[in-house]
Amino acid sequence: MTDVKFKYSPQKKSSNKFNQVFVKEYKFGLLSLILTKGSNVNIDAYFKDFADVLDSNPQVAESLGIVKVTYVRESSKCNLPKIQTSGYKSQQLIGIVPQEKENNSEFRRAWAEKIISYLNSEVSWKYENIFKFKADITRTFNDQINSSLDECLLDEDIGGFVGTYLYEDVDDIKNNIQIMKNIFGHEENLEIGEMILLQNWNNWNNEE
Repeated sequence: MTDVKFKYSPQKKSSNKFNQVFVKEYKFGLLSLILTKGSNVNIDAYFKDFADVLDSNPQVAESLGIVKVTYVRESSKCNLPKIQTSGYKSQQLIGIVPQEKENNSEFRRAWAEKIISYLNSEVSWKYENIFKFKADITRTFNDQINSSLDECLLDEDIGGFVGTYLYEDVDDIKNNIQIMKNIFGHEENLEIGEMILLQNWNNWNNEE
């Protein structure tokens, strides 16, 4: 599911502290779940044991609605992974709102809580780990999702996501300015959007 390498060495957590969970939705129903260490939102919670389960048992990922573990993008302008205060790259769990589901805050909360329930009851943790839902940080404008894909995913994953789940070919969307703006919210990315998609279109399809 992911080739992200885990280098984080967790410290033992006290039993009265929860790891915080944040959910955010982007254009095209892309969902991101961020797991932070206690109240420090700049450090990822340890979840390598869970990532190992996802890699070894795709049925678990499917049942939880998780399609990928990716790096968090620094910003729409900066195509680099966000760096934690620990010095390691920040990671996120990626999902997609199913077409048959109502696309709203209730679904996002239910998706997050289902994963949290699994984290708290089904994973054999090397270190004590308890997760608790903190907030839905989705941005909306006029009741519409207002965050483009380049606010969440690196270029390599934008192409992979769009090519795997949304469209058959770059030619289908390269001249549709609204679709391209929903993918690339930053103007500099939009200007080279076709090239970014072409270079990365099959990234997720080619993974074993």
